[in-house]
Amino acid sequence: MLLCYDKYARHKICKKRQVIFLLQNTLQKMMFDYLNMRHKKIKIVKHLLLLFIVLNFNSVFSQVIIEAKIPDYAEQQVSVFQFEDYYTNKEILIQSVTTDKEGVFKLKIPINEVKKITIKTNQTSAHLFAEPDSTYIVEFGKPDTNAIEIIGYENPVSMHFLNKNEQSLNNRIIYFENLLSSFYASNNIYFAQPRILQKELLNFKNKIIQKEFASASPFLKTYIEYSIAPIEEASFTNYNYQFNQYFSKQILYNHPMYMNYFNAFFKQHLKRLSLKPKGADLFTQINEMHSYSNALSTLLKADTLLKNDTLRELILLTGLREWYYLKDNNRNNISLLMNYIALKGLSNQNKIVAKNLLQDMNSLDAGSAAPELVLNHTKYKTLADVKGFYVYINFWANWNVESLQELKYIQKLEQKYGHRVIFISVATGENLEAEKQYFTSNKLNWILLHDTDKSIRNAYNIKNIPYYILIDTDGDIIKGNAPAPSNNMDNFLKQLIKKNN
Repeated sequence: MLLCYDKYARHKICKKRQVIFLLQNTLQKMMFDYLNMRHKKIKIVKHLLLLFIVLNFNSVFSQVIIEAKIPDYAEQQVSVFQFEDYYTNKEILIQSVTTDKEGVFKLKIPINEVKKITIKTNQTSAHLFAEPDSTYIVEFGKPDTNAIEIIGYENPVSMHFLNKNEQSLNNRIIYFENLLSSFYASNNIYFAQPRILQKELLNFKNKIIQKEFASASPFLKTYIEYSIAPIEEASFTNYNYQFNQYFSKQILYNHPMYMNYFNAFFKQHLKRLSLKPKGADLFTQINEMHSYSNALSTLLKADTLLKNDTLRELILLTGLREWYYLKDNNRNNISLLMNYIALKGLSNQNKIVAKNLLQDMNSLDAGSAAPELVLNHTKYKTLADVKGFYVYINFWANWNVESLQELKYIQKLEQKYGHRVIFISVATGENLEAEKQYFTSNKLNWILLHDTDKSIRNAYNIKNIPYYILIDTDGDIIKGNAPAPSNNMDNFLKQLIKKNN
């Protein structure tokens, strides 16, 4: 008997799977009977095998139908992507279609759980969260006519859902994001006063979130939970509480907000553990011995909460990625460790993450040319226009507590070194107005760019935020993982400018 234990599946999907499972068994028996009858043509067996594969595929995946209209892109190719993993945010192509004379296209996508789908033309992109067995009739907003077009860069456009359903996942996420943006706007001054922030967050959760989202789907509840987690962390919670609250359960590889918070929470965790007496051997085990088993066991000794070995392996990958860019570490041995996990990791998801990290790690080596940027500045249009200046780029988001705190340090650096250094902040959130308002209300006067479609992050291979890049006066990378503003960046810039005067 087929078990349909899937908290996201609907009852009708389970019934369908049970019927197909019986058909599969019957066809499988027939296939082997034919194989044993030598006088039958092999062609018949091939047809049965193909039918078996098709039925097996349909039993696992449900279809999502997307009907869309892009009037400005009539009779052009449209590509649809989903994320291979939400840790590295590596996108994979699902399929491509061509719009008709009115810019209309229709496609069917096989999925078995909620997926973030990105639809791209050659110059625009928009995304939605697709649920199994759902139909979306959507229309794209018009692209920004003032945007400078660069091949390989897509401008984000809005997506309007024509088959309106206020309770749909996408509309509920949009509603929640607006509530969260309002919370940040009203309470950003309290991030320096954790006690008050804790009180305001509790009111927000009890009076708004519980009331508005009591009957939310499991995916949406997780989305909300891990969106709020960074605020909770900033309001006087300790590591043990935060770990037990958010990472003591199953790893949610296929949830973007879970992996976003995972990256933020375990940033520099390997480094912190290596400074403890019980983790002191980590540096040797990774850089000299490149011992996978010893590194995992030492991680557990240094942090006894990491009992889940698959989670521990993912944290090891996080640390290896960070250590790879530090000059005192052995890049070759770190690559060997990551390659081992890519081949023999404890989960298929960790193998995928390791593989994608290995592909990306060398893309921003020191001395390589910085990818071009459209600056939309009154004086500077692209990076080529600021040659002769050093350039310090930071990637931030209005929902990321650490990056908000670092902006205050950038403000001091800009006031001190603005005559020699061009400061650029790349906002990675999806609410352009909230990001602009944050800069305006806090009197942050350097260049602000918006990266809602991830084109800048993809070009610079940014996998987590906050992240910092330093570029020399010739437009080449000095550091692809530069120090944070609060991490003695003042002295670093001072010495750099002095050396090259």
